[in-house]
Amino acid sequence: MNKKVPKVSVILPSLNVAEYIEACMESVVHQTLQDLEMICVDAGSTDGTREILERYAREDSRIVVLHSDTKSYGRQVNMGLDRATGEYVAILETDDWIEPDMYQYLYDNGAAESLDYVASDFDLLYRLQNGADYLIRQRLFHGDKQDWYGRILDSDEIATLRSADYVLWKGLYRREFLNSHHIRLHPSPGAAFQDMGFLQQVKTYAKQAKYLDKSFYRYRQDREEASSKGLDGLRYYENEFRWINGELRLCHLLNPIHRKYYYFAMSISFITKYDQILVKLNGDWQDKRLADSCEWFSRQISEAVRIGLLDKAMYGNELWERLMLLLASQEAYSQLVMEQEKGKQDGLQKLLGRIKNRPVMIFGCGIRGERLMFYCDSNHIKIHSFCDNNLALFGKEKCGFPILSPSDLKNEADSKDGVILLSMKIGQEEVYRQLIATGIEDDRIIQCHTKAEI
Repeated sequence: MNKKVPKVSVILPSLNVAEYIEACMESVVHQTLQDLEMICVDAGSTDGTREILERYAREDSRIVVLHSDTKSYGRQVNMGLDRATGEYVAILETDDWIEPDMYQYLYDNGAAESLDYVASDFDLLYRLQNGADYLIRQRLFHGDKQDWYGRILDSDEIATLRSADYVLWKGLYRREFLNSHHIRLHPSPGAAFQDMGFLQQVKTYAKQAKYLDKSFYRYRQDREEASSKGLDGLRYYENEFRWINGELRLCHLLNPIHRKYYYFAMSISFITKYDQILVKLNGDWQDKRLADSCEWFSRQISEAVRIGLLDKAMYGNELWERLMLLLASQEAYSQLVMEQEKGKQDGLQKLLGRIKNRPVMIFGCGIRGERLMFYCDSNHIKIHSFCDNNLALFGKEKCGFPILSPSDLKNEADSKDGVILLSMKIGQEEVYRQLIATGIEDDRIIQCHTKAEI
């Protein structure tokens, strides 16, 4: 008798994530879609991760634990793909977690029309200073492309997403589709950016896909040891694109629109990661972790520009000019980036100078207030509370912080020696006069507009 095929195979690669693995496993075990198999592939954890996974496997027959002899994220996922038997395949990072209905919702949409893949949005997950989780939705479609949500996209439309859709774990992939095109990850040492090669293959071969206007995946941002935060990111990207161009020879298969957006994805990966590492290196553009890979990327992208694959219309003026400067002179580009970084740091120091280590109370509970709260939290500024003129909010919480009424603000500011940050763009002068009228001292009120102005 043939064994029943599960609807979804979930591949969970792990390496020393004992602090997070139980939350991850619980989020999969308790999915509303129970017709799953879970393939855990550990790469030699020494912190108890493997033992936790084996305990879950003893308690749930849907779980199997495999052991990789090499520390390679690509190798781990490939082992899972080779073992998988489900109609669709999911990959889940084991320091993250998912909402209970993620796989049911994605499967129902994908299987109904045998889509090659189906995906949704995701949220960046931050742990705030008060212990609350803070989510920032990462929307794929904006503006005139909002109606792409829920549509079945064809190959040419999928091509335009080669750069924007850059993570593999927010979707399901039809296993037969992956196997028929021999789609696997690059089994290189390390664990960063190997989803790039996978997704470029998926975009090359997929004929039909759908993106849903939902967010189920919680992508943890507070794990400092994550390899994506290291200084070798540009080299990892170079390895991926060399593999795509060389061993896979993928770019030779691409029609004009796919080829155009393939090089666009390469250029965006290049400049984004270059900026991140350059700032961490305090502008040392000659560091080998930048310079060697920069030379390779510059050759590829310059040739794409020369033959007309890339042009200003794809980027917008500012990003195009930055890219052209980077291709022309790493030294000049470094000066530009570090001047901008200095402006940000000067703004932060100016704000810190006015706050003087006092707790802050953020006036305004809208999106600007929320962004200001996150800016303060990210820069280790102690947050006491929010305040708002909306009577319906008094006594409630925002992001785990209490919301005060304006009438309570003076007493709290006095007793806690706090300062008030005004977050709103419109009506700031009126609120300033309102607070002065309640007796709050001028030096306790700081007018902020946008993060860039702080």
